[in-house]
Amino acid sequence: MTRSVILRTPSEARGTKDLKMVRLRFLRSLAALGMTVAIGCSSAAPDSKKALDEPQIVIRQLSNVAEAARHMTGNISVQYRVDVENRAKFPITLKRIDVVTIGSGAYNLRPTSAPFNAQLNPGETRAVQLWAPAFIDDPTIIGANGPVTVRATVYYDTPAGTSQSIVVQQVNTSAY
Repeated sequence: MTRSVILRTPSEARGTKDLKMVRLRFLRSLAALGMTVAIGCSSAAPDSKKALDEPQIVIRQLSNVAEAARHMTGNISVQYRVDVENRAKFPITLKRIDVVTIGSGAYNLRPTSAPFNAQLNPGETRAVQLWAPAFIDDPTIIGANGPVTVRATVYYDTPAGTSQSIVVQQVNTSAY
């Protein structure tokens, strides 16, 4: 009777065991990836049919500081016109507009809120006006009629509930 002995190095003996471990790790990683994709898909954004077409919002400064007072410091009142276009397929009711300046500019606008109750039908554009208190603390070369960055938050009611849109826009009297 002849016996044959196969000698293997320790790395060759581990080879089949290592291959099984690699396969097992690969399958576990694949399962984890599949679960991540499944969870991600289940928490995706709501159906696009239910998404609201936000209104188009444009802010314009109507007031103009007189030439003699352009380089003065102190309190001023600023008048804005906010054009709101309803791009949804249902009516919305404009309820409130909050305005505040961002960064530095010709003046600083204190946070101001103005109530409204204006209904806009689908496709309709409505212009509303509001006054806001401002302060010129450091007059610029252009003066009080220079550019200012304004953030407006527009609150409105829809059939699905209350919504808001935020717009950041640079305004000044010459942009009118």
